[in-house]
Amino acid sequence: MYKLRSTLPGHESDVRGITAVSNEKIVSGSRDGTARAWDLSLTLDTNPNNEICFSSPTGAFVNAVKFIRSNIVGDMVAVGGKDAIIYLAEPHASFVKPGDDFGKYQLIGHQGNVCALHYSDNVLISSSWDCTAKVWDLSSCSVKYDLVGHSASVWDAKIVDAASDTFLTCSADRTIRKWKGSKEVARFTGHNDVVRKLLVLPSGKEFVSASNDCTLKIWDIETGNVLQTLHGHDSFIYDIAILSNGDLVSTAEDRTVRIWREGKTIQAITLPCISVWCVDVLPNDDIAVGGSDKMVYVFTASADRQATADGIKQFTSHVQNSTISEQSIDNLKKTDIPGYDALERPGKEEGATIMVKSPAGVIEAHQWSGGQWTKIGDVVGSAGGSSSKKSFDGKEWDYVFDVDVEDGKPPLKLPYNANENPYTAAERFLADHDLPASYKGEVVRFIEQNTAGISLDQTTGTPGDSSNLAPSAAPATSQKRYGVLPEKTPILFKEFNPESLIKGFNKFNGEQEDSTAFASSIVRNVEDSLRDLNSKNAIFLITKIIPKILSSWKPTQKLIGFDLLRASIPRVTTVDLIQSTEAAEEVLKLLLSSLDEVTEEDLTLIMMIARVLCNLTTSTLFVQLFFDVDNNNQVSLNEFYEDFTNKLNVVVKIVTSSDVASSHKFFKNAVTSIASFLYDLTALAHNNSSLSKNPTAAVAFYAILDEIAEDLIHADEEAAYRVCVALGNLLVLKVTSNKPSWYGACKKLYNGARFKDVYSDIDTA
Repeated sequence: MYKLRSTLPGHESDVRGITAVSNEKIVSGSRDGTARAWDLSLTLDTNPNNEICFSSPTGAFVNAVKFIRSNIVGDMVAVGGKDAIIYLAEPHASFVKPGDDFGKYQLIGHQGNVCALHYSDNVLISSSWDCTAKVWDLSSCSVKYDLVGHSASVWDAKIVDAASDTFLTCSADRTIRKWKGSKEVARFTGHNDVVRKLLVLPSGKEFVSASNDCTLKIWDIETGNVLQTLHGHDSFIYDIAILSNGDLVSTAEDRTVRIWREGKTIQAITLPCISVWCVDVLPNDDIAVGGSDKMVYVFTASADRQATADGIKQFTSHVQNSTISEQSIDNLKKTDIPGYDALERPGKEEGATIMVKSPAGVIEAHQWSGGQWTKIGDVVGSAGGSSSKKSFDGKEWDYVFDVDVEDGKPPLKLPYNANENPYTAAERFLADHDLPASYKGEVVRFIEQNTAGISLDQTTGTPGDSSNLAPSAAPATSQKRYGVLPEKTPILFKEFNPESLIKGFNKFNGEQEDSTAFASSIVRNVEDSLRDLNSKNAIFLITKIIPKILSSWKPTQKLIGFDLLRASIPRVTTVDLIQSTEAAEEVLKLLLSSLDEVTEEDLTLIMMIARVLCNLTTSTLFVQLFFDVDNNNQVSLNEFYEDFTNKLNVVVKIVTSSDVASSHKFFKNAVTSIASFLYDLTALAHNNSSLSKNPTAAVAFYAILDEIAEDLIHADEEAAYRVCVALGNLLVLKVTSNKPSWYGACKKLYNGARFKDVYSDIDTA
């Protein structure tokens, strides 16, 4: 039986990928934007020591890692994630220095999040949310085969036989496809939901698939026949691996790692987290897994490598002290729950779960594992108890939010359970309402803000039901368990209604003189681009359409140009920006000229420019526009940034000192949006590795904050709150130790509970 070997803390967000390097070394990848190498020979029970072997240059999350032993590039770790680039980095930190976080090689070609990587015999294959998989020629770092045909995200891709160029892919379109080179030669169907993962068995004649339908299937690779279906998991299955004896290992959203033999679960290991995202098997058959609790866990069947009795006891205690929502347990009966005497009877199968009521009246979940019942948590009805359940769609939920996604239309219902993974809830919500996948991050942030970031070991009361998904909400400070700062979640304004933008564009275009109007063929291109606003189409709008609007149209019509720019910037991929600097040059030119031209009456335009700036802070465009790197790889803000912030300073002074501006109905929106941008700069300082490692580079962020914060705090309470959080973020980074005079003025003006929390952190920073 497998028992805990090590618990490895260190990541700051979900661990989404893991790869074995040797018996004593593994590498993990996380949503915190890093890949970390762990030396297991140095660990005993728990050891937070690790080396960061890769740090995303844009702060984008890492979704997949794979160790490569190649005679072409040497020993490398392939790292893929949200920025669509695959980086090849050494599996140690020796080459990493500030400003040099990009890995030794970069594979550019995907247009969306890279979600899986596989390597065999000098061949690397990747899959992506761009609906493709790509086979890479490592000698030239270029695409050898493009596997195009899936109609939805390709969640995994595997090399069946490198010599014959045979590959497998699986997708959210519920199909598995077999390829010879770039040609699809077979299509396998059988799962009832998204197919998440594939595993080619050592014989090369069979493979295993894992699905959101909670099953594993074993297939004949030639005939496409399903040889066996494995039942046992209670939720989405995320990853599969294989032991040297042929036993399978799987991980899932039901908190378990399961080991399978001959189609049956022979051991189920429950973890103290909601989602067990990834698994890999070391050469010595130890099992490494990563989860949503930011931890890496290693399990072993060898008594010589097991954690100490205290280490195992602590791990068991974390599992037992977890809370489980009743909706996550399919077989929970709300009446006639037995007492502890039910634990005297053996379970029907490994991994079986029952509910019992303790003498104190607490409902507990127990799992049959290794021939005995083991407590895996307390069952709770909701975040604050079972009295506040809400009914929706025939089920009961801890929360049912009213979410305003589009102006003028009824709100959509977003159901959520306290112990559910917010990413899972977001995916379900988007699928139910046919909303774009690009909304997922915003939905997750919405859930975290409105549930106070509930986790397995943390519960809070239920907030009100009526909420708005609009990204003008304040930073999600309520989700922090210990204090407020640092707050690293950017405030973004990415959502848009394509038809509304098209209507506005066509209306204003129709009012133009012939010399400034767009031809009908261009209008059709704009309409098509907005209805499918991918990176290429966003580049088209930024470089060909928006400049003409902002340079030629009347001042009252320029708002549509900035609305188009606001929507386009988040859709541009790093890949396209690397291939061309035209977009960056146009954005800089548009921002500088527009800040020169706005007046005290242009509050709507100022608001929209500020929202463009917010979106810019999470784009590689910001790096291209405003970062300089010296000969020692030290990062600094360039003269364009200085020129831009000087102009912004002038605009703020004009607006906040004008009676005309302060009486405008969009005055508060405008100043709050500017404060959001100042806050987003400080979030960038924390999330961008080059800045967080070298915080002196962010001194320029403090300078602009200090210049205009006092004007903003006197203008609006919400703006004041955001600049206070921004100040605290910079103090945490040690960018400055000064408490500016405007901070004292703010403390005299505002003393609400949320301000007091921030003041407390600032005063002790």
